[in-house]
Amino acid sequence: MGGRRGDHVEFGMYPFESVAWAWDALWAAVHECATWTPPTLTRSGDVHARWNDPECLVTHVCGLPYAAIHQHHLDVVGAFALDIDRATPDARYQSVLLSPHETTLTELISADTRAVANSADSLSGWISLLNATVGSTGTWPGEVTFTGAHYESVRRLARRQADLACIDAWTLAFITQQEPELFDGLHPVGRGPLIPTPAIAARSTLGPERIAELRAAFETALADPILDKAKAMAALHITNFVALTIDDYLPTLALNKPAVPTRR
Repeated sequence: MGGRRGDHVEFGMYPFESVAWAWDALWAAVHECATWTPPTLTRSGDVHARWNDPECLVTHVCGLPYAAIHQHHLDVVGAFALDIDRATPDARYQSVLLSPHETTLTELISADTRAVANSADSLSGWISLLNATVGSTGTWPGEVTFTGAHYESVRRLARRQADLACIDAWTLAFITQQEPELFDGLHPVGRGPLIPTPAIAARSTLGPERIAELRAAFETALADPILDKAKAMAALHITNFVALTIDDYLPTLALNKPAVPTRR
């Protein structure tokens, strides 16, 4: 399979215009090592829809939705190790809890605290916030609003429309570069649990041989020290590709994810 009319690849979880060229360069390097893949990336604007798209051969998937919903039709190829604060060489990282209040995280856990998160199933956002604040079994005591994006959560904190958010640290690195003024008056108050970075996943119908070829293509492409590709990796805060499997994402199912009252 592969190379059919309509097949496409999309890495849409970090769709910052300033690094679109870098995603294109990185994928071009992978495609050179697996020439049966589509030669260019697509940008639909809805990466979540690609997780269920049978024509999307390779995509980026948040770890918890992958383990909970998508593991039966997507196979993990691996993940990117990152050059950001507290990231590890084995492709793990921690989200950052931010507040406009210069206080402690403990003091922010109350019925009066307005939390914001990008979505209810976000491993780096809502799930990490819960596990950093109320633990593995607790329930968030205050109000929570789901904003649709980490970027929007930061904007609401900056406007003091919320008291607490847990922001994906990779997203944070991009926003800090593009709009550092958003963080004036915001304070880091904690960290989420150590979790795997989003999975690079391929459609299971590709079959084991093609998925193994993809894994080898990522390994080869990111290990090759070509100057232009090295610039792209630096722009994306990527240091390496790590060949993870579903077993690296299944532990996310044990994290706290209760339903809560929300305001949208």
